[in-house]
Amino acid sequence: MNPVSVKWYGINALEFRHSGGSFMIDPYVSRDREKLYIPSEVDKYITSTPDFILMTHAHWDHLPDMPHILKKSGAVLYASRTACNIMRACGVPEAQLHELAYGETLQLPGNVKVTALESRHMGIEGEPEGYKEPPPREVLDSRPGWKCGETFAFLIEVDGQKILDLGTANMLEEVIHGTECDYLFCGISRWKDGFPEMLMRNLKFRYLIPVHHDEFTLPLDKFYLRNDLQRLIAELPDLKYFEIPVLQWTDLP
Repeated sequence: MNPVSVKWYGINALEFRHSGGSFMIDPYVSRDREKLYIPSEVDKYITSTPDFILMTHAHWDHLPDMPHILKKSGAVLYASRTACNIMRACGVPEAQLHELAYGETLQLPGNVKVTALESRHMGIEGEPEGYKEPPPREVLDSRPGWKCGETFAFLIEVDGQKILDLGTANMLEEVIHGTECDYLFCGISRWKDGFPEMLMRNLKFRYLIPVHHDEFTLPLDKFYLRNDLQRLIAELPDLKYFEIPVLQWTDLP
């Protein structure tokens, strides 16, 4: 079995390399609450050309670098209607956008199978606010314009491994219950009471790999982790987890 390697760019920004190529999830490296998008930061950190890109939701700390990345790479973005409508407002060509449906299964380049599962953002229980049409471009100049929109978890099958990505500390239990994977990439930013129990009663995994537990309002050269993982371990002392360093390629165990 070929090892799958991963590079973490902070937040839920991930790049995977496998025997057939590479892909990214939620690539965002500008990390600035006011400027939102800093071209020099994108060019500094995102230097590869992924075969495709997945997006869990459309918030400001996930999506704003995407027009620049898509222009550089020529890749196709697989994302929600809201995320795709934001990209249309930013002038991204239609050929590079694929609007996902809940439950959709995709056979993607490099012999990668992806199932797009309906999920929920932390703190959101019902249908999140989004865009059914492209918004006016000017609303995207500040954080509130980057609405969450429809939220996905991705079950990815590649090189004999199953990877589940939860970009935020919440899920839709009736959809995800009983899902099994080798590696659970789990956003744990400021998780709320009840989340550890929700994890353990719904998912089976070999390792939890924590993501989105860094101080993401600071640039990557000032990267540091918050205490979200320590809080989680205190609640789940038998948790099997594997930490990955930022900005380094790591083989999954």
